[in-house]
Amino acid sequence: MKPQLLPILTAFTLVCSLSNPAHALPGESVQTVKNRVTNNSALSPLDRGIAELSGLPFYTSQGKLPDGGIVFSMSPDRQDQRSQQETIAFETSKSFAGFTRQNLKLIQQMFGGSIAEDFRRSSYVARVDYVHIENRFYRGKKFAYTTTEFKQSNDGRKFYHFTVLPLKDLNGEIRADQQCRQQSENGCGD
Repeated sequence: MKPQLLPILTAFTLVCSLSNPAHALPGESVQTVKNRVTNNSALSPLDRGIAELSGLPFYTSQGKLPDGGIVFSMSPDRQDQRSQQETIAFETSKSFAGFTRQNLKLIQQMFGGSIAEDFRRSSYVARVDYVHIENRFYRGKKFAYTTTEFKQSNDGRKFYHFTVLPLKDLNGEIRADQQCRQQSENGCGD
């Protein structure tokens, strides 16, 4: 195989692999989430961890995209049976408009067309602005969404998060973020 074809074939394989989205959704079983992530060849298998402060389990998977790196994370319920919240974290040194209702490509690749469309049609609800990050909250028909943009780059790389959570949790997430903001302009740790 000619050396020039290798980058082209690698990019083509990656694009094709993203046609099978991870699209785990809040309320699904942890096993369903694991299966979907396993079937997305752009992501590594989910690794399980335990949060130091809360003692709760979490799962993460990492991958590389042509424009940067991505981390998929899932927080299950206390019984480690059902997914409660999923987040994709994207880091890039290239131009990226962030996760917006107009910029849906990465959301569609990771969560599927139904979630991308629900987010596109969602209502903007609130914004909580810190010194270094900005959180925006949206209410869709199926789920609630938060977007986070880290305002300053780190070694030329910018970081963005997109989270899918149950609609019933949206107001609590907004209140918690607003209370955190009242306590600190830099944000609160989990």
